[in-house]
Amino acid sequence: MKNFLLPDVPLLEAGPAPQLPKLPRQFRLCVWNFQKSKNPHWRQDFLSLCAQSDLFLAQETRLDAPCTEAAEQSGLHWHAAISFLSPRGKIPTGIAVGCRAPAQEVIFDASVHEPLLTIPKLAMRLIYPLEQSQLLVVNMHAVNFSSLAPFKRHLEKAAELAASFPGPIIVAGDFNTWNQNRRDELLLMSRKLGLQEVVFQPDLRTRYWRHTVDCIFTRGLQTLAASVPDIHSSDHRPLSALFRLL
Repeated sequence: MKNFLLPDVPLLEAGPAPQLPKLPRQFRLCVWNFQKSKNPHWRQDFLSLCAQSDLFLAQETRLDAPCTEAAEQSGLHWHAAISFLSPRGKIPTGIAVGCRAPAQEVIFDASVHEPLLTIPKLAMRLIYPLEQSQLLVVNMHAVNFSSLAPFKRHLEKAAELAASFPGPIIVAGDFNTWNQNRRDELLLMSRKLGLQEVVFQPDLRTRYWRHTVDCIFTRGLQTLAASVPDIHSSDHRPLSALFRLL
């Protein structure tokens, strides 16, 4: 792989032991692209969001020493799927999911590559115990600098991770839907899986070329509240939502 290194261990864990045996019937989710935690205010904002969240889906997670230390203080137990190691420091970078409950299953797909950089783009599936049920979570950082065909293939891979699961589902992340064609393909995938998109009012999500790129889709959950916290320590604003099991 030119300019990048593949990790020997594609899945890593960080953070304290899970605090709860299962997620409660009502729980709060945060979704945030970290922008590799470059901003000096990132740590403070991250820990504040973690304190309010039971489940956290992160993209562009760069697991250097400061990020790992923050994960240990977050109150959440983290699973990270590693896309590549940085050329200089060999620092793992990918996507991650943190939760107060233990994951019963963790798998990921890295079969679709970013065409220009040739690095794997990830979709990650986790199953968590939930009151009277199980919750399937798919965290995705979609292929970006590509034609529509690789983007569609990546959505199909993410859909395969969620297909046939009978219980409640969350599919969320940075989908890189920066034009209407990409947005249409994402909505088509959500309809095939029977998902509903979480609506934000006011919708203050980050936009690229006037299109939102960060989304949350659910099935089997009632959305009690959804907001976009006023946080700017990344080039993506975080998403926050409160859910209740139907």
